[in-house]
Amino acid sequence: MPVKDYYQVLEIPFNAREDEIKKAYRRLAMRYHPDKNTGNPYAVQHFREIQEAYDVLSNPVKRSEYHQARWQHAGQSSRFDSPVPPSPELLYQEAIKIKNHVRQLDVFRMNQDALAAQISQLLNERHISILTDSGKPVLIRNLVEAVLFSMYPLGFRFWKNLVPELVRIAGTNNQLLQEIRDAERKKLREYNWNRFQPWIILLIVALICLLIYFIA
Repeated sequence: MPVKDYYQVLEIPFNAREDEIKKAYRRLAMRYHPDKNTGNPYAVQHFREIQEAYDVLSNPVKRSEYHQARWQHAGQSSRFDSPVPPSPELLYQEAIKIKNHVRQLDVFRMNQDALAAQISQLLNERHISILTDSGKPVLIRNLVEAVLFSMYPLGFRFWKNLVPELVRIAGTNNQLLQEIRDAERKKLREYNWNRFQPWIILLIVALICLLIYFIA
């Protein structure tokens, strides 16, 4: 199956900068927005493709992986140099970007599934291999701490899938492994408290009522 040409969709060159990608997206999104093209199914479909292209090309990690896919696909490599996998520095920058995004979220209204998917994409098999082979313990430590911060608003069910990936990245760094386990235990205590809190409160109320009954 051919890989979509997101650069063609956004009408930009392969080496477009981040600000050029954003500018092209805004221009095309306004032109093909469904509200301005009522009854035009082509415009609606193209608007979705524009959103898809921007989602990939505006994300440095996804963009690098897209280049890899394009390069690997026969007949579509002419516009691209040899694929360059995401560097550890690029992955760390993406972790910081997610962390800064989480800082601005309303944790009571946030989409936990979307955030978990974003973190999972960062911690995929290929990226873990890049990080563990990097030989950069300080960068790995900073990345893991940034990811732990971003994971904090997530429910414990997401932690059960993400923590093993962080453990793999931490490798033999016992101090970092301890930090991961401490964060996991803290989240588990929070989960159990939220789970049993209504029953504990109900029990306390029942005991108070019984105490008042016997005293009276």
